[in-house]
Amino acid sequence: MASDKLTIYTDGGSRGNPGPAAAGYIITDSTGRRVAAKGVFLGVATNNEAEYTGIIESIRHAKKLGAKSIELFTDSELLARQLTGQYKVKSPKLRPLYEEAMELFNSFIEHSVTHVRREQNKGADYLVNQALDRGKDVVPSNSAKSKPATRPIRLGVLISGGGTTMVNLMDEIKQGRLNAEIPLVISSRSKVSGVDKARNAGLPTVIIRKKD
Repeated sequence: MASDKLTIYTDGGSRGNPGPAAAGYIITDSTGRRVAAKGVFLGVATNNEAEYTGIIESIRHAKKLGAKSIELFTDSELLARQLTGQYKVKSPKLRPLYEEAMELFNSFIEHSVTHVRREQNKGADYLVNQALDRGKDVVPSNSAKSKPATRPIRLGVLISGGGTTMVNLMDEIKQGRLNAEIPLVISSRSKVSGVDKARNAGLPTVIIRKKD
């Protein structure tokens, strides 16, 4: 198991609503390295049913990987608000899916659900469309299950301020667009927001002053 804490990006969609539907997800560890990814073909379903299925399938997978806590991102504002208790689930079709998702979430020591914009969820969206186009499940060739696996590039990141480049690299890794990991962050200043961002992401961080 690469990490006790995993990050999940998940999506779902239907062509016809209801119509042919699929879900997709990408799971990364605390360093941003992809540990799993899949597009799941569902047959006929609605958009919201596909979105919920993507969440359920992804957190089941995270549980199998041994995660103790998960951070999930979805571009469905409705589901994010339902899963965080801001909205009630009124649909009788969605209620069982919501209850299954919550039961899975509650099996972790810690979990969170965050809404993101669609452009921040391109990796999972791509897997949804791949499954829809092929009419079957899709496991990317560079996912954790594929053999032989390509060793991720190890990137040392230098920062001196907000760490914008570091954050962009972390996002590309989480979305599955960059096969890399960040084993070390070096900052020339200790009291900058980039250092906090790196440490909050669980990245080993070292301070080396410019004069040294």
